[in-house]
Amino acid sequence: MDFYKKNLQALSEVNAPLCAQLYSVSSNQKYEVYVDEKDPININLYDKENDYIFYDAQPLAEITKQYEEMFQEYARHPFLWFFGISNGLLIKMFLNLGKTIFVFEPELELLYIAFNLFDLSDEIRTKRLQIFLTKEFHFNIANDITDKGDVKVFLKTYSLEPTHKYYDSFYFEDLQFINKTMIEAIRNTITKEGNAANDSLIGLDHHLKHIPQMVASYPLKDIKKNTENAIIVSTGPSLAKQLPLLKEYQDYVTILCIDASLPILQKEKIAPDFVFSLERVEETARFYENLDRELLKDTIFMPTSIVHPKTLENIGDMKKAISMRPFGYTYAFNMPKWGYIGIGMSAANMAFDFAYILKFKNIVLIGQDLAFAPDGKTHSKGAIYGEKEEQYEQDTLMIKGYYGDEVKTSKWWHIFLSTFIHDIPKVKEDGMNVYNCTEGGAYIDGAIHIPFKDFLIENTKEKKQPIEAESIPQAKQLHYLKRVKKIITLYTQRLEWIKSEVENTFLNVMKTIEMLEQYNDENRLEEIEFDQLAAVIGTIDKIKDIYENDKVLRKFGNITNPYIVNAELELAVIMVRPSDTEIEKKKKMIDWIYEHKSWLFFLAGAIENVIYLMQENYKEIYKNM
Repeated sequence: MDFYKKNLQALSEVNAPLCAQLYSVSSNQKYEVYVDEKDPININLYDKENDYIFYDAQPLAEITKQYEEMFQEYARHPFLWFFGISNGLLIKMFLNLGKTIFVFEPELELLYIAFNLFDLSDEIRTKRLQIFLTKEFHFNIANDITDKGDVKVFLKTYSLEPTHKYYDSFYFEDLQFINKTMIEAIRNTITKEGNAANDSLIGLDHHLKHIPQMVASYPLKDIKKNTENAIIVSTGPSLAKQLPLLKEYQDYVTILCIDASLPILQKEKIAPDFVFSLERVEETARFYENLDRELLKDTIFMPTSIVHPKTLENIGDMKKAISMRPFGYTYAFNMPKWGYIGIGMSAANMAFDFAYILKFKNIVLIGQDLAFAPDGKTHSKGAIYGEKEEQYEQDTLMIKGYYGDEVKTSKWWHIFLSTFIHDIPKVKEDGMNVYNCTEGGAYIDGAIHIPFKDFLIENTKEKKQPIEAESIPQAKQLHYLKRVKKIITLYTQRLEWIKSEVENTFLNVMKTIEMLEQYNDENRLEEIEFDQLAAVIGTIDKIKDIYENDKVLRKFGNITNPYIVNAELELAVIMVRPSDTEIEKKKKMIDWIYEHKSWLFFLAGAIENVIYLMQENYKEIYKNM
C-alpha cells in the first residue's frame, strides 16, 4: 500500500500549498531511514549532516516509554501540540486515541519520510492532524488556530512538546519562535474575547437602532453594476500618485471607495460610485463631515447596520444601501434582502465582497499598500487622521513587497492581507480577475501586479451610466418593521425564560457551595456523597444543553460566548485533570461546581444585556407604530 500517495491526496484537500512542496521531494537526502525487517514500526533515523542518530538502541521501546510517560500527563487533553514529527510513530500513537494534534516541523524531508512510513490520510482529511512548516508559520496562522471555538476552550491547556531531543539540539530557536507566537496568539484570542462581548453589544444596539433606516435604504440585492471594472480605493501611502489617473478615468470605471479615502477623493473632485464603512466607532463619522452634496449626488453610501449613529447622521439624506455584517445577531432578524457583507476586518475587504457579489469582470486595488512606506508613513497624503499613525508600529513583521523586496507591515494589515489572499481564488474560480495596481507596499498573492495606467488603457472603453437603484415601497417597509417587532417579542420571551432557568440553577449552585464550605470548615468533606454532587452537576448540564442547542440563544452567540470564555478556559483545566482515585474524582466534581458559579453568572448577565437592548430599542423604534 502506498501510504505516501494516500497522505498527499488527503493533504491536497486541506492544505494544497504544503502538498505542493511535498510533491517536490522525490527522495530523502539529509536523513537515512533504518526499518527493522522483523518489526516495521521499529524505525530509526540518522541525520547525515549533523552526524546524529535519533535512537540509541531500540526505537520502538524508547518511543513506547515516551508515549507512556506523556500519556499520564495528556490522557484527557483533546488537543496536543508537538514540535517535530520525528519518524511519525509517536504522533500516530496519540492519533489512535482520538486526539487532535498540531505538528510544527522545520524539516520538509522528515514529513516526506513519515508520510511514507504511516497512513495518516484519515487524520489529515478530518483535520485531526494539522501540520505547519516552521519557516512559513506566523502570527496570523497561529491566530486562526487559537480562534477556533473548539480549540479556544482548551487554550489554557496548551503546551508545546518536542517529539525528540533532536529538535531541542538543532532547532531550539525555531521551537522558541513557535512557542512565542502561539502564546502571543493565545493571549490575543483571550483578550479579544473579553472585548468582543462589548463590541457585539454595541453592534446589536446600533443594528436595532438602524433597522428603520435600513429598510428605507436600497436593498443590496437590487443594486446592479454600471461597468465591468471595480476600482477599490484604499488610503495607503501610494494612493496620492494614482489620483491623477483615477480622476482622468473616473467616468469609465466604477469607484469603490473606503470611508477613509472619501475626503481625499472629494478634495480632488473625484466622485466615487460607492463608499463603504463597517466600523462601530464614532471616529469613522469624521470621514463624512462636510460632504460635497453636489459632487456626491449619484454616490451610494454603503454603511453596515452596526456603524455608529453619528456616521448615519453625517450621511444624512444621501443615497444609502445599508447592509449587514454576517453576525449571528444580524441574521437573527431575517432580512436577507439588504444583504450580508463585511466578514473581513477592513472596509476594503468589505468592498471586495461587494465587487464579488456584483460579479465585476475586473477588481482593481489601488492605495492598498498594507505596509509602511519607505519613509515610515502609514497613510496617503490628505488622510484625515494624518499620514503617520503610530498605532501601527506595534507588532510589525517583514513580508514580500510589491516589487519582490521585503517591506514592513503591521499585525492588523497582515490580517487584512490574509483576507484578500484567502478570497482571491474564489473570485478567480468565477472567471473574475483581481489586479493589484497599488505599485507599492505588499505583494498580494493571487493578484495580477501591473501599473494602474496599463490596466486603464487596456480595459476602459465605454463611459459608465449612473447606478439605478430604488428603495422598497413604504408599505413593504412597514411590513418588515412589523415582522422585526414580532421577532423581538418572541426572542425576548424566550430569553426571559432561559435567564430564569440560569438564575435558578445559579442559586442552586450557590446553595451547594455554601454547604461545601460549611462541611470544609467542620472537616467533614469526606461525608459528601457522589450522588449529591452528581445531582447538582446534572442541573448545570441542563443549562449547558440549552446554551449549546437553543436556537434563539445561539443567535446571540457573539454576545454570550465571550462573556463566559474565561470560565470555560478554567473548566477545561479541570476537565483534563486525572480522576482515578475516589479523592481525585470528588475533588474534580467539587471544583467543577465551584467554577460554574462564574459560568452561570456571566451567562445570565449576557442574556440580561441582550434583553435590555431589545426592549429599549423596541420602545424607541415602534413608539409611533
